[in-house]
Amino acid sequence: MDKKYQVFISSTFKDMKDERQAAVQAILDAGHIPAGMELFAASDKKQIEVIKLWIDRSDIFMLILGGRYGTVEAESGKSYIQLEYEYAIETGKPLFALYLTDEAIDQKVKRHGLDVAEQDDTKSFKEFRANVMGKMCRAVDESKDIFIEVPKAIRDLAEVYRLEGWVRASRVVDTEPYSEEIMRLKDEIAVLKIDGDKACSEKKRFAMQGERIEKKKLYLNEMDALSAVGFADGFQESRLDVHLDLNIAVSGAKGDIQNVRWTGTYLDLFAKISGTLVSNPTDEHVRRLIFGLVREHADVVGVVEGRSYVRMMAKFVELGVIEPPAGDRRWKLTPNGKALFAKLYVKNGRELFTRIFGQE
Repeated sequence: MDKKYQVFISSTFKDMKDERQAAVQAILDAGHIPAGMELFAASDKKQIEVIKLWIDRSDIFMLILGGRYGTVEAESGKSYIQLEYEYAIETGKPLFALYLTDEAIDQKVKRHGLDVAEQDDTKSFKEFRANVMGKMCRAVDESKDIFIEVPKAIRDLAEVYRLEGWVRASRVVDTEPYSEEIMRLKDEIAVLKIDGDKACSEKKRFAMQGERIEKKKLYLNEMDALSAVGFADGFQESRLDVHLDLNIAVSGAKGDIQNVRWTGTYLDLFAKISGTLVSNPTDEHVRRLIFGLVREHADVVGVVEGRSYVRMMAKFVELGVIEPPAGDRRWKLTPNGKALFAKLYVKNGRELFTRIFGQE
């Protein structure tokens, strides 16, 4: 199945316009999706936080290092391209770097003047350049080298990391037609659960409803079969069975903030929240929902810590069950996410039937 990968492009801007344009064109020509500072919309968030969110949402990080260190972020004292590069390494993002050779930088200086070479913070620039050259990177002399190196690096990283990427919706199984039936089944199961405590004393009455019960069981079997074959591109439920830590900021009795950690798996959490995700809830709604599920006491006030929440969201995107949040900041299940939701719901429904009616 053809996949598209989102590639985040990191570089200084004014001095590297030609190289950035070459990289964007090379990514597009290879059938993938470029992302970078040109796409950033106005936001009330700190610039570095917006950048980190775009890196989290991308499949691959690419650095193009020219002759300048770039704008320095006041709080850290490091340039934005260095912060971006270090964040990609810290979060384990698949990455590669291209750097202009000394000869290429000299030629740019001859054509455009000293503005394209670092004049102020040469020490930091040299240290950063040495760090980049000590890891996975390629030297380039001109734009045509970028056209050669970019698609090759994308292919290599996709193979090594088995990247999820993006596929056309028409290429995956559409479970949308079954959503209403699933929700109807959910309502029926909820009613049966209320009556579950009376199951033993009323078993005779239930036996008289055998035809109706068998019909429901048959329907559950059909839905189970649907969810079993509904995954696309080799997706498996076990993919989400990976460790998850959530940091919870809880308000103490004296108004102080305490950090509490919740531990489980992504599958555990998805099973708890997927019923809500069907209705495309807002980001804030999901954040409150998760806190309500993981807190130990009903009267505790708190919130899921921001960085922990963003990592969790990015991981769900990487695992292929939710779409990257768009401008409306709503959570949306992918086709595989909808199929997994159906499978989990059917599984829970079958367990409930067994508990009430017994094995046949």
